[in-house]
Amino acid sequence: MKVIYIRNASPQDFGGAEKLAANMAQELCLNNATGILISSHLKLIKYSREMGVKTIKGIWWKKQNWSRSSLLLFPLYITWQSILYFWYLFIFAKIKPDAIHILSKDDFISGTLAAKTLKKKVYWTDCADLKHIFKNTNKFLKNPIGKIVLFCSRFATTIFLVSDSESMLVEKSIGKKLPKNFTVVRIAGKKEKVTPLKRELKFRKSIVFVSTSRLVIDKGIGELISAFKKLKSHEKYLLWIIGDGPEENRFKKMAKDYPNIKFLGFKKNPLSYVASSDIFVLPTYHEGFSLSLTEAAMLGKPMIATNVGGNPELVKDGINGLLVPSKDVDSLAKAMDFLAIKESKRKEFGLIAKKEYTNNFDFSLVFREKIMALYEEE
Repeated sequence: MKVIYIRNASPQDFGGAEKLAANMAQELCLNNATGILISSHLKLIKYSREMGVKTIKGIWWKKQNWSRSSLLLFPLYITWQSILYFWYLFIFAKIKPDAIHILSKDDFISGTLAAKTLKKKVYWTDCADLKHIFKNTNKFLKNPIGKIVLFCSRFATTIFLVSDSESMLVEKSIGKKLPKNFTVVRIAGKKEKVTPLKRELKFRKSIVFVSTSRLVIDKGIGELISAFKKLKSHEKYLLWIIGDGPEENRFKKMAKDYPNIKFLGFKKNPLSYVASSDIFVLPTYHEGFSLSLTEAAMLGKPMIATNVGGNPELVKDGINGLLVPSKDVDSLAKAMDFLAIKESKRKEFGLIAKKEYTNNFDFSLVFREKIMALYEEE
């Protein structure tokens, strides 16, 4: 069996959705099949190759916002989609895959139409984008691109939504009950052996909070920094912020007088830092289903997350972590303070989080039973 995975995104974006495409391709290879990744994202290509995944450099147009006055250029978008369609048609005909699995917007159109032209099975995974893509598709003369994506969705064998929350939001955007080819599959971070980072001697006994995400406002990094400043014993704690992004300098200015807030930049394998930390924090404003949360659970870390999107489907408040309102600095600081002081709760939450991952979110098991099994159906 041979499956092509397609994921494109802005060059500065490298997060759960990008890792997911690579993880699925690698997992397929580990199950005696062939997974090939197509992407224009250089960081993703490098990441995938290091995992032993075959890659093809794709083409992608960085212009993704086609609202308001940009709609006057809609004919250009149709031209672009035509070029992309013929490019995919050539690639698919050459490789002869059994199925195509798409994880990005423009490719939902051209990749799907090319696949169906060649009578190939096509699958989509929504990385928390469809609720935006389908907005206003039920209104006349609004969102023509969304209408095209919605039309193409009928040709997908299965469309995987990452959480119950996303399913409800996509249904709300469409304005009617989801078709039968939409289904929820919570795809977690991949289980792997992780060696914890050795801390500096002076920080061996410090409580370490860690966050892994793109450095953008919507990920709640500003609130995280503000909450850390409010902690009663912040000078005894560490905050590791892993990732890069367009708002990095802004956040560094917020933390300039706090040497215990460390910006560690982009890491190919941030899990060694997560494994060495005490508490994982995800203060995002919105989330489909966070791979970084599932990775923290896999490592047995107590979690603090905002009560948005798919977060409550993994983080059970007061059982394996704490949920706080988004954009609420005081609530976030209170939760951080509580877990920093309560060692017994950290251990209890961490053990339950790891068990929850093993029982319900093991990546290899979910992939084989809920995704690969569909590929193999006639």
